Amino acid sequence: MLVADHTAALALAAPGDKIGPPTTHQTIGISLPGKVAWLLALKGGKKDTLLALMNSGVLYRIAPAGGKLRPERLLKTPKLSVKVPPIDLGGDAIAGVAWGGSLLVIALAKGVADRVLTSRELSPLSRPVFLSKNAIVAAGRKGSLILFEKKAGAWREAQKIPGAQALGDSILTAADIDGDRQKELIVLAAPTERYGHGVLGDAIEPSEIRAYKLSGGRLGHMSTYQAGGAGVFEALGTLAADIDGDGREEILVTRSDDASGAAHLALSLRGGKLLLKAAGTAIGMGNRWSHLLGVHHMGKGKAQVLAIETPHLAGYLLALEQAGDNLSERARRPGFSTHTIGSRNLWQHTVILRAGAHEIVVPKIGGRHLAALALKSGRWVSRWTIPLASSLASNLVSGDFNEDGRADLAFADEKGAVRMLLSK
Repeated sequence: MLVADHTAALALAAPGDKIGPPTTHQTIGISLPGKVAWLLALKGGKKDTLLALMNSGVLYRIAPAGGKLRPERLLKTPKLSVKVPPIDLGGDAIAGVAWGGSLLVIALAKGVADRVLTSRELSPLSRPVFLSKNAIVAAGRKGSLILFEKKAGAWREAQKIPGAQALGDSILTAADIDGDRQKELIVLAAPTERYGHGVLGDAIEPSEIRAYKLSGGRLGHMSTYQAGGAGVFEALGTLAADIDGDGREEILVTRSDDASGAAHLALSLRGGKLLLKAAGTAIGMGNRWSHLLGVHHMGKGKAQVLAIETPHLAGYLLALEQAGDNLSERARRPGFSTHTIGSRNLWQHTVILRAGAHEIVVPKIGGRHLAALALKSGRWVSRWTIPLASSLASNLVSGDFNEDGRADLAFADEKGAVRMLLSK
């Protein structure tokens, strides 16, 4: 069955598909010494900045110039964990967790990495979150949460919550779930081994989603939503988006169990509690996962929840829309995979606006081609496809890297080369 599904997915073509690279972009690249762990697109005014974090801890700034990519070595940060991508703090600064368990704040313009000490050792497998310009939250090795605040230009520990039961490799989320234009903290918590699929690296999965409110410089618990029964949340983090346009963000997550496998849920805050707002149809059997990608307006009308169902098998690209209390399927197409079994890289996808249409860019099964698909009349149509000299290894990022007002793409392959699809 696996071979048949795989072959069918690769062979499938559809009316209206376009073959070959986009005529609006050119491909340029550069090889760096070593392998790229993560790419990061720092958002800024008219021009975005592309950073490459190497497995060695070296940071490069990479910019297009004269038809080539020009790397600028910024600094070496061997103590920065490369298990997850760092976070963008704005103002040409990034942050992550150091292997020693402290918060590392890096001022790129100065080439300085400041270690922020903490009373609890932070988890190098977890990605912190930027709640506001003066607040960062990180997860501790033993399930705690640590709030850091910026005062007089310096970061320091402000609060610790030792009993939070945060997932040790969690991706913390910021979301405005109450509509006050301030971000709340969303945490995957209460780890359990009751679901043994282990697609994300181990068989430890969270069974609760906890929301915290930042007020007066302190985090306070708001609500907890439980997976229930034998279920878990088969994810490292949640996603946040306003799917119905009411000014409040919903929380999206994948729930799985042995009987029905994965199903996507949308939660909202009502009456001070996180409650189920809408749910998608479960795959129908255990040990079948679906990679939740995000919420995007792929055209006119409602926003779509995008996912790759069974990325390790047939790899169906899904578009779901909220219809009452259901996340109803609008389109599906096989042949794509945004994840490798056991990997914590969940960012091999992006959405760009190109030539008048929104495109989701994803690898094909096998990781040797990138494809861009648009949603037209209820079906996915391929807008371009490019072969890769070596399999995709990094995350996939987008930004305006040449200051022309159009989206560019960047990624790194297994041989350490950084490639950019640059608008022309």
